[in-house]
Amino acid sequence: VGKRLTGRSISILDIYGFESFDVCFNNAFRNSFEQFCINYANERLQQHFNRHLFKLEQEEYIQDGIDWAKVDFDDNQDCLHLFEKKPLGLLSLLNEESTFPNGTDYTFANKLKQHLNSNPCFKGEREKAFTVSHFAGEVTYDTTGFLEKNRDLLHLDSIQLLSSCSCHLPKAFASNMLNQSEKPVVGPLHKAGGADSQKLSVATKFKGQLFQLMQRLESTTPHFIRCIKPNNFQSPGSYEQGLVLQQLRCCGVLEVVRISRSGYPTRMPHQKFAKRYGFLLLENAASQDSLSVSVAILHQFNILPEMYQVGYTKLFFRTGQIGILEDTRNRTLHGILRVQSCFRGHQARRHFKELHRGIATLQSFVRGDKTRKEYAVLLQRHRAAVIIQKQIKGMNAKKTFKNIRDASIVIQSGMHLGFILHLSLSIKCKAIYCFFEFS
Repeated sequence: VGKRLTGRSISILDIYGFESFDVCFNNAFRNSFEQFCINYANERLQQHFNRHLFKLEQEEYIQDGIDWAKVDFDDNQDCLHLFEKKPLGLLSLLNEESTFPNGTDYTFANKLKQHLNSNPCFKGEREKAFTVSHFAGEVTYDTTGFLEKNRDLLHLDSIQLLSSCSCHLPKAFASNMLNQSEKPVVGPLHKAGGADSQKLSVATKFKGQLFQLMQRLESTTPHFIRCIKPNNFQSPGSYEQGLVLQQLRCCGVLEVVRISRSGYPTRMPHQKFAKRYGFLLLENAASQDSLSVSVAILHQFNILPEMYQVGYTKLFFRTGQIGILEDTRNRTLHGILRVQSCFRGHQARRHFKELHRGIATLQSFVRGDKTRKEYAVLLQRHRAAVIIQKQIKGMNAKKTFKNIRDASIVIQSGMHLGFILHLSLSIKCKAIYCFFEFS
């Protein structure tokens, strides 16, 4: 909600399948206006399904010149004309009767029987009932409440009141409804008329919204998922073969299976086929055109001629044939990838060894330079320490030498003084001796 749709979006359309209630004796269950609209929408979707899975499929075979046995399928265009034809279609008559003040469900049923009894898809019933031959089978509708429900549009004042709500979600919902109510319904399903055409009924609005939905679907690449109901009692493990077979027939599944078995579900343009499988050829086919390369590939792998056809622009294969080429391609690519991985591994290892040697050499240079710088710093510190030690030892030696010298000088001076005293005493003694000797 609120997101911008881009080309990469994926949308899911979930819609009811055909509804057909068995009318009880007291009319407790009947097919009313709701089933009428649901089944009409399913008719449109079934035509879209037929167009993509049958018409376009077979048209592609014819346009590409493929030898093809056409598969017949049930077309529901007559039933759609019954609903949409103007002025005598079911929807037109319903809208016309809804505009009459005195119109009733009974007069509506009589008008349908009066104008549509000759239509092969319509059958009038007793009282207010009629039967429509849908592609899924006949459905009997009871017109009780048709006119009232067709006029039961939500009043514009109620939408405007809801749009003035302070809550964001109801306000956005009402604004969307207001925009849709003001938007005219145009296109091949509606032609603008006078004042009555601008006053939309529920059926007209439903028809316009369905047309917008179909326009949206036409611009997409559809993928269909069919849900099959196994029984009518919602009982687990119960399987009604007749009911399931009827649904398969009504949904066109059996025709799809027939086309898949007798047709060519796998197709590929010549250029894409040659580009995808051309490398599998034993001979060099670079100079050849894509068609010649494609045919050479088919001959090389011995694909039987009845299992494929060559079109003007595409190659068409029966079920399972492209798998042979895909298996060979996958095995070849696996071998190529292994060779490439071994070669790349060898290159990577060699490059790693060279890189490792270069890094080791660079690291050795860096570490050597760093170590030499650290050694120079340590050597400088060592030399400084030696010089400091020498200075300290020299100072200590000088101090010790000075102390020893001073002590020696003191001792020597003492000894000299004693010697001098002794000598002087000896001289004095000799002088006295001589004095006494000569006297």
